[in-house]
Formats: sequence, C-alpha cells, structure tokens
Amino acid sequence: MSHRLSVNQSGSRYPASALPLTAGSASLYDLEHALQVVQLGDGVALLPANEPLPSGKAVVLGMLPAVTAADLGDNSFCQDYGVHLAYYAGAMANGIHSEEMVIALGQHGILGILGAGGLSIPRIAEAITTLRQHLPNGPFGVNLLHNPGNPEWEMACVRLCMEHQVRVVEASAYIKLSMALVYYRTCGLKRQQDGSILRQNRIIAKVSRREVAECFLRPAPENILEKLLAEGVITAEQAALARQVPMADDITVEGDSGGHTDQGVLSCTFRSVVQLRDDIEHESGHRFRVRIGAAGGLGTPHAILSAFALGAAYVVTGSINQACVEAGTSEAVKQMLGKAQIGDVAMAPSADMFELGAKVQVLKLGSMYAVRAQKLYALYKQYDSLDELPAQDVAQLEKQIFHKPLAEIWQETVAYFQRCNLSAVIEKAEQQPKKKMALLFQWYLGQSSHWAINGEATRHMDYQIWCGSAMGAMNEWLQGTPLEDVAQRKVAELAHLLMSGTAYLTRIALLELMHVTLPEPVKRYAPFNLSKGVDHANGNSTPQTQAESKQSIDAVTKLSWKSSTEFYKKCWDLLPGGTHYNVGDPERSLVIPFNRGRNSRVWDLDGNEHLDLFCKFGALFVGHHNETYNESLIQYMGKVTSVDTCDLEVEVCETMVKHIPCAEMVRFCLSGTEAVQNALRLARGFTGKNRFIRFHGHYHGNADNMVGWCNAQDLHYPASEQFQGDLPDIWGQESGSIAGQSFMLPWNDIDVLATTIERYHNKIAAVLMEPICINGGGIFPREGYLEKAKALCEKYNIVLIFDEVITGVRLGLGGAQQLLGVTPYLATFGKALGGGVMPISAIAGRRDIMDLYTRGKVIHTGTFNGYPLGLAAIKATFSLIERDLGCYDRMAGMTRQLANVFVKAAEAVDLPLVIQGMPTALVYHSQQEPVEQSLGYRDKVKFCGDIIRETAKHYGIQFSPLSRIYSNLLMSQDDVRFFEERIFDAMVNARKIIDTTFKEGIDT
Repeated sequence: MSHRLSVNQSGSRYPASALPLTAGSASLYDLEHALQVVQLGDGVALLPANEPLPSGKAVVLGMLPAVTAADLGDNSFCQDYGVHLAYYAGAMANGIHSEEMVIALGQHGILGILGAGGLSIPRIAEAITTLRQHLPNGPFGVNLLHNPGNPEWEMACVRLCMEHQVRVVEASAYIKLSMALVYYRTCGLKRQQDGSILRQNRIIAKVSRREVAECFLRPAPENILEKLLAEGVITAEQAALARQVPMADDITVEGDSGGHTDQGVLSCTFRSVVQLRDDIEHESGHRFRVRIGAAGGLGTPHAILSAFALGAAYVVTGSINQACVEAGTSEAVKQMLGKAQIGDVAMAPSADMFELGAKVQVLKLGSMYAVRAQKLYALYKQYDSLDELPAQDVAQLEKQIFHKPLAEIWQETVAYFQRCNLSAVIEKAEQQPKKKMALLFQWYLGQSSHWAINGEATRHMDYQIWCGSAMGAMNEWLQGTPLEDVAQRKVAELAHLLMSGTAYLTRIALLELMHVTLPEPVKRYAPFNLSKGVDHANGNSTPQTQAESKQSIDAVTKLSWKSSTEFYKKCWDLLPGGTHYNVGDPERSLVIPFNRGRNSRVWDLDGNEHLDLFCKFGALFVGHHNETYNESLIQYMGKVTSVDTCDLEVEVCETMVKHIPCAEMVRFCLSGTEAVQNALRLARGFTGKNRFIRFHGHYHGNADNMVGWCNAQDLHYPASEQFQGDLPDIWGQESGSIAGQSFMLPWNDIDVLATTIERYHNKIAAVLMEPICINGGGIFPREGYLEKAKALCEKYNIVLIFDEVITGVRLGLGGAQQLLGVTPYLATFGKALGGGVMPISAIAGRRDIMDLYTRGKVIHTGTFNGYPLGLAAIKATFSLIERDLGCYDRMAGMTRQLANVFVKAAEAVDLPLVIQGMPTALVYHSQQEPVEQSLGYRDKVKFCGDIIRETAKHYGIQFSPLSRIYSNLLMSQDDVRFFEERIFDAMVNARKIIDTTFKEGIDT
C-alpha cells in the first residue's frame, strides 16, 4: 500500500465514533510537512510530526503525510515530458492558446500546447520559432487538428513540426487516423543499441469516444503504412517499428468540455477507455503502456481531485485558460468569460462540420451566437437551396445575422476559397445548391470566432466563444480573491493553485478516513489561503490574531477589518458623520465599505466575504452584478443617455399600468422622499385641504413634515398623547412642519382612525401609510383595516396613499396592494422599482388626480425626472421578473430556510426570536410573540436586535438596519449554506454581549 494511504501508522485503533477537529486546521495548508493526528479529550488536534505530545492523555491516531502538487498523478508523465506537474494546458484553436501562454507555462515547468488549429502554415512557423527561442529545451507542444477537408494543411503542419523538431503534438478532433499523423509518429521511431524503440515524436491524443481511443491504443494501420512506404517518405525499418508501438503515448479522455464535445460523462467514459487500454495490452502484449489522462469540466480543485480519484495519470485544462492575461483573445472576451456562471453555456452548430450536424459548446452569456447559428442550421435542414428560403427569413438573415445582402456574402465566400486555392469547392457548390447554402451559412459561423478573438465591437452579440461549465465553476471558486478579476489571472499561477488545492483536498480525504469530522470551511480549499490565521475548527482567531486586534465587548472578531476601518476613519474627514445616510462611530467599523459584489455576496476592503441581506435598505432586488440586467442598461446607454423625453416612457408606463392596480397614469422622479412629497401635493391640490394622517412606525422619507415628534394636541382617542416618529427631533426643521401638517396615529386601530377623520375631515387631504408596515416591524394590516380606511377616505373626500417604496416590486410586480386586494387612489414606488441599482421612483394613481399635472394645477419638476437610464432600469427589472415568474417563490424558499436556521441558532443559545413579514422582506425581533404594533415592543428588544445585527457583521452576515432581512433574484442555496455556517457562532457571541449588557435579563 502507498505510504500516503497508510494513515494509521501508529497502530492505534480509530475512535468508535467520529471526533471533531478542534485545533490545527490552518496547518493543513502547509502541504510539505507531515502532521500528527492527535486525540485530545473529545476532539482532534493536528500537530507537527516532530512535536512532543502536549500531555500524557494524548493519543496519536496516525500520521497525515505531506502531499504536494508534484505528488499527484503519474510521475512518468513528468519524466517523459520534462515537467514538474502531471498537468498540462490543452490547445485552443486560432491561437487562443498563444505563444505567450505556452512560454509562461513552460518557464514554470508546465506543458502547454500551441493552438495551431485554424492558423496558416506561415503563422504556425512564426509561432514555433518564437517558442524555440524562449523554450529551447521545452517543454511545449503543438496542436494537430484533424482537417479532413484540407489534408494538405494537416500534412504541411506535420512537416513543419518535424522541420523544427517539435517532439510533442496534441492530436484532436480525430475520428480516424490520417496519413499526416501516422507519418509524424513513424518518422520519430528508432531502434536503440539495446534493442528498445525510441519514440522521439510523442502524441497525446484527445478523445471523447471509446472507438476513437482504440485507434490510438493500437499500432498504425497497415494500409497507411504501406501507402507511406510506397511514397518513399518512411523506411521499411520505421514501418516495422510502427507495427510494434501504439499510435499514442498518452490519451486524454475528454468529458463535457468547451468547443467540440460529445458532452460525455467523464466518470463513465474514462473508466471505459482505461479498461479498453488494459484489454488491448493483455491481448497484444505491448511493452508500451499508454497513460490515460482526464479533461473536460476541470476548473476547481474538487473537480481535479475527482479526476485523479478515477485513476487519471494527468489532468488537462482548457476553457479556464482563455480568461488569462496570456490568452490570444480579446479583452472583451476575457471579461465575458470572467462573468460566466456554470449554466451560461449552450450547444451550437460547429463551423468546420456544419453539414454533419456536429456541435460545439459555447458561451451564451452576452452573445446570440448559439441562437443565430441554430437558426441557420434549422434553415439548412428545412430547405434545399437559398432560393427556397422565404423572403421574410432572407430579410431577417440579412438584417440580423449577416448585416449584408446574401449575394454579397456569397461573393466574399468565393473570394476566400480562391485565395486558399480551393476553387474546386466553389465549383461543386455551384452545382449543388444545398452545398452552396451550407458554405454561405458557414461564413457566419467561421467569422464569429474571429470577431471574438479580435474584439470586433460592432459584432459583440455574435461572438463565438468556445467554453465549458468549468469556466463558471472556476469563477465561483475565485470569488472574493484577487483572481476574481480576470486581469489578474495568469495561466501558470492558476495551474499551481488548482494542483495545490487538489493536494490539500487529498489530505482532507485522508483525514476523514481517520474518522475525523471537519467543519465545512476546512473542507474547501481557499485560494491564497485567505483563512490563514483563523482556526476554522472552532471559528475563533488564533492567539496571534487576537493579540493584533482590539479586544472589545462586541464579539470575538472573526473577520479582520484593518483596511476597512482605516478607510472609514478617513471618511469622517470628508463626509459629515462618516456616511451619506446616518451617523457612525469612527472607533468601530459598523459601517463597512465594500468594493465589489456578485449575486448575494459583497467583499470589503480587506477581502472579507459577506452575505448581503441588507440589500441597500431593501432596494437591491436584482442582486449584485446581474449580467442580464447590466447588459440591458449598457445597451441602452449606448443608445441614449440623457434627453428630455426618451422612447422608453410609453413602454415603461404601459408596463406599470398593466401590473399595478391603482396605476392609470404615472410620473417619475428620483427618490422615495420626493415621490411621497409629490403625492401629498397632488392630494392637497385635488381636495383643497392641507393636513394628512400618518402612522407610527411608517417611514416616508426625511422631509421636514415627516421626521421628529408630534403632539396629539386636543385629540380624544384611546391612545397615548404623544407618538414618536421614525427619527428624533432635528435642528433646522421648519417650525410647525409636523404639527401644522399632519396627525400621527397608531396604525391598525380603525377606531382611532375613524375618530380622527370624523372630527378633522375638513382639514385632512390624505391618509398616508405603508400597506404592510415593514419599517415598523413587519406588521400586516388587521383584517378589514385597509378596506375600512378606504371607505372612510371615500366618504370624506380624502386621498388614500399607499407608500409602496419598500413593498413595490419587492413583494410582487403589483406591489402589496395587489396582494392585499385593496386599491389606493395614489401609490408611491422607489427602491426596488428599478432593481435597486439606479435611483428612480414613481407616483402612480387615478387619472382624475394625476391629471392635475396635465392642467398645470399642480407642479412637478425635476431635471432628472424620467431620465432614460432610470426607465431602462425599470424595464430591465420588470423584464427579468416577467421572464422568471417563479422568482418570488424561489426567493421566498431561500429566506424561509434562512429564517428557520436563524431561529435554530437563537434557540441554541436560549435567546427568544420571532421572524415576521413577507418572505422577501422579513423582520426579526428578540421576543417570543409576533409584533402587532410598532408601539408594541420594548426598547430592550430593539437593542437586542441591534446587538445581533452588529455581531453578525463580524461573521460576514449583513442584516439591514431595523432588524430586516432582504433577498434578491440571485440568492441561491449556497447563500443558505454560507449563512448556516456562520450564524450559530454569531449568535453565541451576541448572547454573551446581551448578557453583559442586560445583567438583569432581557425579559424584565
């Protein structure tokens, strides 16, 4: 047995049940040193191999050996190719795997294969000369792409390799062996003095099917050898030697990859080819063992670990290298690849084997190539000639795909084949109309990859970018690291990270074989070891880290905020209070600055990852870096930026009118505060009255008539004489703006509302409320409350206004009014209306009220009212939702899971917690019973909520102020896992702070 698997070297018995790892997890990253696995009480610690045991009660369970990247795979691969790792970067055609990439890999002792497919012979010669200059002793190889339509090119490529003594070729896209490939292999065979056969020209065959692999596992076909002998290009001795060796030294079994792929399952195909190799060896008695490697879908350490677990002698990467700085493609393509997710790929007709129906896997994110290429293939299958195409289809092709008349495209096609000395192809096409149609359609398929490589801006929607799901997997893995930015990705560094990560995971697997239970963060390899200094086994900082950080009552800080804290302190010199929206504290980084985000995660200036449940006070609905949303805005920005009236105004208004029950007409502005104040102005203008009713706990912006205290004066109703608004008294407020304009009442009490309206109806222009009180605690209206409130308004000519700045779009396209079945006269929208990325708000309502703007009776002005990008944001948001009507159920499912985990974490520390509200806008309270009125819970409960929120920040969980939890369109199951991993530790520390703060207990 390999020493690496003999983990229980001490002879001790493993514990009957698994024990948790409690110390030493950071040492797992030190791959070059063996570790003792020691049982200490009810846990396990990892200690250096030569360190004495800490006590007599310690029990050594075994030794965890050193495992480095160089230990993985078949060492003979490294010896034969003169490399340090059993890993190579496969070819990418048209020079995408460029000379720069090959050189960068070779200088780090890693094999790279020049992407010669699709290049001219002079261009390949130039590249090989460059490689020879920089890598005179290798390692490097050249891709030999099977070209049955142009065998002369293939033979010329082989002769070029032999002329320059290129000793390694990667043979790809072969269905059967060609003359050129057999010629290359045979010419490199020599009999040595000891009688053995020297194979100077090595072939790595990339295959995805068992029958193709068999061609390379056996010697060269006799008929091809005889033909080469007849032509005098090989000797009889070379032919005799060729009959004794397999065609390939190595076979790469390719699973679901970018470009040409059968979308095979690697785990199935790989073992089938291995078994075939073993059967042929047993049958023929060959002395040369063909190594079998793995490719396709390898973009993370876990994927590579699975390949080695299958028995791969080496691994090959492809798609992921296209986004590296050395790749021979445009920056635009690299940026698109860097944004790809796992599912952002599609199958499309291939350019080189279009008529055969062959397909390639391409990136669909940001490109229409897959759809348009499939349209061409469908027309090719349906019709027999260009003349049969319907006029409507021809017009569409010329306008959307070719951007030129088809006749002009055909002339360009003819000119191309004439330049390539392939006039016979054109002659055949002129005789066969279907062939002509195929060639014309292939013009688009062939050009599309060149547009991508060259970064042709006018054709960015037609980019053909060969890509597999490994690209998206790698992007996920690199989130939150410097390499999230493709401008920082270097091909050799990626190779070392992947292989080192695989070595780390190998040690994890060995440790688990010893019945050691590992925390989930330990089981995931962190690039650059960002977690170093933190012992994930117990979730606390190591003594060294603790000594460097300030001890405080807030929490045992899990995240380091040195850069973030320094940045925030500088904000105090430039921003009043250090922020743009509230007052902060320069000694505590409660307001954490972020510099990037993706999906539901954000990263601070120190590189710490956070789960964003804040969502900018609930505004961010589309998620961070939503590619579809961003692309819509960018496209419109390229069309128009700022004009008085734009072409989206009618379309966006019609969309809102379609979905929002109260909307008969719409006006746009920029903020929720502005929308509410304009709605109140409309109500005053419509009724001729001045005052309005508002409610405790409902937030309507920061205008003078909305913030501060309000006295009940001489009102007589069953409630306290004084109600607190959402903000305390403020300086600079216009005298009498609160008392002179509004009545503040307790919400959900119809008797109080009726008493006030009946007594002061001749002064009241509007009743303003949140239809669901999210701001004041996540409170639903009592049964019949809204209906009775509307009836009172109708009776006394009062305008009922729903402030849906929070609930609009977030709860549904029709807002809370649609869910509750009560239609107000006016409603205001903001925050999520435009996805939460662009500032945009709206007033929507009855035509007779809104028409006051038309007659000029009420004024509504603003430079940026209805500005184009804001309207484009609304359009993009509504379009996203309309295309994904199940999004609300999906988001609700995620937040319900979060809520369940949150409650369990609170129960684990004996802390009461209730969560209420709508699934996409939840509110938590540290008490046993749901809150029914914003006056109904104590200051102590509110403060406990603040403690939980601030403590959770130390663990990378960002709750919204006022104890709110918001979801977004991109929230995933991985976010639930992230939350579950951290919230339990956060609640442990929150409980400590609460107990210290309230020594008398929280129930008193």
